[in-house]
Amino acid sequence: MEKLSSQKVAQVLEDTRVVLLSVTEERDKLASEVASMKRHQDAEKLASKMHDKGVRMDTEHADLVVELEKAAEDGRFSVIEEAVEMVSPQNGFTTRLHNDDVAGGGGNAFESFILGNVG
Repeated sequence: MEKLSSQKVAQVLEDTRVVLLSVTEERDKLASEVASMKRHQDAEKLASKMHDKGVRMDTEHADLVVELEKAAEDGRFSVIEEAVEMVSPQNGFTTRLHNDDVAGGGGNAFESFILGNVG
């Protein structure tokens, strides 16, 4: 078996250190990019869900995505996501009970409807 000089061992260790630092730096950079892409994708999904439910309709989708990404960076994304889950869909319409043909038995259309007097 060939003996290695201490200089050769030192050089191998130095080369290994440089390679490991390079790989670690590349891994950290890629992990950061993946986290950023995931944050953006999650923000886009939540912005779409918000608009589907009629929340923040005054804000453009792209602007809302940017706001949600910032909220994610601040650690507030999960709270916003949970709040949006609690909102029922509004679909941009309101309901109103009205019937001009109310037969007696109730003072207004709602009472007549509840009592089953709606024709």
